[in-house]
Amino acid sequence: MLAGGVALGALLLTSCSLPGTSGPAANLGGSVHVVGVPAVVAPPTIVVSPSNAAQGVALDAPINVSVNTGHLDTVSLSQAGASSTFSGVMSANGTLWEMSQPLDQGAHYTVVATATSTAGSTSTSTTTFVTTTAKSRLLTGMTPLNGEVVGVGETIDLHFNTNIPVGARAALLEHIQVLSTPAVMGGWHWLTANEVHFRPATYWVAGTKVTVNANLDGFDVGGGVWGLGNWSSSFTVGAKHVSLINNNTHTMQVFSNGKLLYTWPVSLGKGGFPTIQGNLIVLYKTPVVVMKSCPTFHTAAACDPGGSEYYDDPVYDDTAISTSGYFIHAAPWSVGSQGRADVSHGCVNLSTARAVTYYAFSIPGDVVQISNTGYNASYDDGEGDWNLSFSAYSNTAGLGPVWTGPVGLSSLAGQDS
Repeated sequence: MLAGGVALGALLLTSCSLPGTSGPAANLGGSVHVVGVPAVVAPPTIVVSPSNAAQGVALDAPINVSVNTGHLDTVSLSQAGASSTFSGVMSANGTLWEMSQPLDQGAHYTVVATATSTAGSTSTSTTTFVTTTAKSRLLTGMTPLNGEVVGVGETIDLHFNTNIPVGARAALLEHIQVLSTPAVMGGWHWLTANEVHFRPATYWVAGTKVTVNANLDGFDVGGGVWGLGNWSSSFTVGAKHVSLINNNTHTMQVFSNGKLLYTWPVSLGKGGFPTIQGNLIVLYKTPVVVMKSCPTFHTAAACDPGGSEYYDDPVYDDTAISTSGYFIHAAPWSVGSQGRADVSHGCVNLSTARAVTYYAFSIPGDVVQISNTGYNASYDDGEGDWNLSFSAYSNTAGLGPVWTGPVGLSSLAGQDS
């Protein structure tokens, strides 16, 4: 009996709790909450992009700082060696800070951020990174020149120091803004891989003010070529000068703001040497050009001294209307044929007095329309800007028509030439 009682007592002891305590947990594998001990709350996690110690960061990389709980208190972005910090934009709920300003090449940056969680715990994060170094810099040449007065047909021509990949062309043009007063619908057209032109749908209105803003700092061309700066250039549109040259009548009519000023006899290109026809513009003027038949024309008659088509002579008062050697110029040797026959090698021949008058009158961008020669101007020679319909001209690089005034006020009604 005693042995049995002892055994029973031991059994009872192992199945009972001491007075004033709780029984054992029913699920021994579960968590145990201890009354009176506060729960541990992790501090907020701050995430920065680019990541800490990143090298070769792109110059157009956005800087993002986010927090997983609570809100960001402060964010600062600084550049080593610079006295100022960069400002960014904080989201409404305070969980995201962003900065998209272009970065300098080969520069060291530091991001310091602080945050507070919903439970009140705080965190501080310090991130450093280094940007890439450009292999070469994107440079741009533009005509017309800053401050120039031009004709109503003037195009904006941009020449880059490197070819622009097809996939980067639309993005590049989105960084170039054309503004004008009055505003017009215009468009870009790529002439070559490193040259792009802009023209309005119809000729500029006399007196128009135009500004081109290129925001290319931090633009990635590809292949290690970066835009490393911004630029701006402005020009003014002068009086509307239009000259009509008709090969059927051998005449040149010169208008200013719709008023006929002169009707002059001319001589154009003879058989085998036609003058280009179409909607052209004055490109530039030069007082003298030494014109050579060879290598312009690759024939024995043109390249052999004494040949029937050979010449190597200075020609004066030259107004260029093409990139391939067509001029309106003084030709005293053809005065007897001017107004009745074509005897030139493609240029528009005037008497010396008339060539001098036109030279003084014309400005780059003046319109010159030549008809009835049978030889159409081509974009292969750079004369296609006003010989394409606007819809065809502006259908380039995915941009389409571009409004040069305030957003939301554009209209395409009637915009075709």
